[in-house]
Formats: sequence, C-alpha cells, structure tokens
Amino acid sequence: MHPEFLKIGSFVIYWYGVLVAIGVLVGGLIFQRVSYRRGYPPELTSQLLFWIVIWGLIGGRLLHIAVHISYYYRHPFDIIRIRNGGLAIEGAVIAVLVFVIVYSKIRRFDLREMLDIIALSTPLGEAIGRLGCFLNGCCYGRPTEFFWGVKFPFSPDRLHPTQLYYSALYILLFLFLWKLYKKRLKAGIVFSCYILGFSLIRYLVDMLRGDLSPTFIGLYPTQVIAIFLFIMGVIWLLRILFERR
Repeated sequence: MHPEFLKIGSFVIYWYGVLVAIGVLVGGLIFQRVSYRRGYPPELTSQLLFWIVIWGLIGGRLLHIAVHISYYYRHPFDIIRIRNGGLAIEGAVIAVLVFVIVYSKIRRFDLREMLDIIALSTPLGEAIGRLGCFLNGCCYGRPTEFFWGVKFPFSPDRLHPTQLYYSALYILLFLFLWKLYKKRLKAGIVFSCYILGFSLIRYLVDMLRGDLSPTFIGLYPTQVIAIFLFIMGVIWLLRILFERR
C-alpha cells in the first residue's frame, strides 16, 4: 500500500487518481483509434469521449456514495473528495450506457456498433484503474492464508488482493473481446459479452471482498447490480442472435 504519488507540502497527488487518469487515457486512445477505423468523424468521436468520461465519473461516484451511504452520512464533505478513491465502476457502466442510448437518438449513429467500440475500449482502462485501488488500499479482500495474500497496514491479517484479481481478469476480458471484435460478428455481440464478462467478474471477485456490507438477502449491493447487468447482457445477446433482419 503506497497511496501517495507526489507530495509537495500539504498538496498530495494520489496514485489512485493518477492510475485512473491513465486508464481513462488508454481507454480513450483505443476508443478513438477503433472509431476512426470504423469511419466515425473526429468531431463525433471527441464529443462522445468527453461525455463518456464525464458521465462515467458521475455514475461511478453516485453508486459509490450509495453503497457507502452510512459513511457519507457521517462525513458529507467527503462526497466531493475523489482524489484518494471512491468510484464504483458499475455505476459508471450504467450511466454511460444510458447516455449513449439517449445520445444515439440525437446524433443518429449506430447504437450497437458504438457500444461494441466502447466495450472494447473499457476493460484495459479498468485494469489500470484497479492498480490504483491496490496502491490506495481500497477495495481490499477478506483475510486469507494463501501465500499471495497481501499485508496492508490497516489489517493484522494477510488479505486477498482483490484489486489485482480484478485487474488480471479485466486484461483477459479485453483480450477476449479484441479477438471477438476482429471476427466482425453482428453488431452488439461484443458489448453483450463485455456486460456478461464484467458482471461475472464483479460477482465472483466481490465474494472475496472484505470492505463491503451485505444487503438483507446476503449479497453485496455490487453483486445485486452484477446480477441485473448479467440478465440484461443475456437478453441483449439473445435478442441479437435470434432477431431477423
């Protein structure tokens, strides 16, 4: 755990913010490159990228606050402090999805094809951002006796490095989606597979998390959302595979 990237007097830049920014940059570069190759104009691509980042941050922050509402109720001024952590990727995914659906109606671009490009651009950025979580010490796992358990300063036990699990699995998801995208399948399939893969990763890895509080049904809120996203992904994929054009 090494949260501080740079400290000058009382001013601190955290690794979390640096790596999330790098993840956004990498994802944005992939998005622009693939969009240009698919014939989308730079003006539309730039606008989309800008608003995707904005809505991703808003959605990620709102869901993080909702999941940790008891903390933010006691510390309301921390709501605006995101330099040292506090983004829930599921909230970002949902917010961006809603925005792109609405924006596709306004700008009249192919929704499914654009969602495929966004899905392809996302996992590698998520993988990089999770390294920021690891250095920050957030999103940690439960105690473990496995040799790869990590000793964080705030815990007497070695913990599952769930941040690194996420990161490794997101890289695998990116490689899978990239291979799938090159096959030129029906538009929307890559996005569906991203949603399915992302929700499975969240549900399974979250079972090892040690910093979340379960709901009344025994699942973490993020797992409940993951189930919802998985069902949505299945419906979206089946609709694409069996529709007649």
